[in-house]
Amino acid sequence: MNRTARVACVAAAALALVSPTPIASATPAADPGVRSAAQTYKVMASINKSEVVAGEDTVRITGKVKPRTAGQKVFLQQRPEGSNRWRKSGTAKIKSSGRFVLEDEPSRPGVRFYRVLKPTADGIKGGTSRELQLDVWGWQPLSWRAYGANSGVTIGTGTYIGAEYFGSNLVLQTPGTPGYVEYTLGRQCRLLRATYALTDSSATGASGFVTISVDGAAKVTHALATGTVIRDHEVDLTGAFRMRFDLSGSATPAGSSAVAEPEVLCLP
Repeated sequence: MNRTARVACVAAAALALVSPTPIASATPAADPGVRSAAQTYKVMASINKSEVVAGEDTVRITGKVKPRTAGQKVFLQQRPEGSNRWRKSGTAKIKSSGRFVLEDEPSRPGVRFYRVLKPTADGIKGGTSRELQLDVWGWQPLSWRAYGANSGVTIGTGTYIGAEYFGSNLVLQTPGTPGYVEYTLGRQCRLLRATYALTDSSATGASGFVTISVDGAAKVTHALATGTVIRDHEVDLTGAFRMRFDLSGSATPAGSSAVAEPEVLCLP
């Protein structure tokens, strides 16, 4: 290398040593007070019961929304089993803690699902909670269900008991001749509720019996006499596939035993 080239190289090296290093462009720090448009509300919810009785119980759905949006609203939605359509059934304001409380009073039996919706707001996309299942049991007249094998019992007839009219009953047809009727429940019901007595047409001093059996085993027997009225007695039917009523009454004095307005608590 000649002298001129060596001088040029030395000069270039010296310039590189003293030149300032380029400064990288700084990226502004994200403002914690500015929410990203891509952010989505996270909704957490739970229900306080897994099953209720229609028209008798209230359920509470509680939970929390993140990020917190105090004063804004969440909406309770529900749908019946087998439907994809959600309908609004409640509204609540979000507290400063981010928590909310919602309530519902189911009026119809069946399986239903709830979820909580927080709509889009302040540039944050709306979010929903997971689905919450609720089994709603309902009382229904036994007369709504088809009866099976039977003999000597009038089914669905009206009668007087204690001077009070009962509209749909099981009544022994012939005093002195036992009768029975069976109902298939298919393990869908858990309680029987009914009133037991002799009809007002029974003679003074008459007597009778009503026995309720579940799947071949007697659950309870009611001994009846003139003036005896056993009101709204309940029998456990949990797991019952078939239920049977056996009715009897004395021939002399003539007694007609009755199961007045029986109802079963079932899950459709």
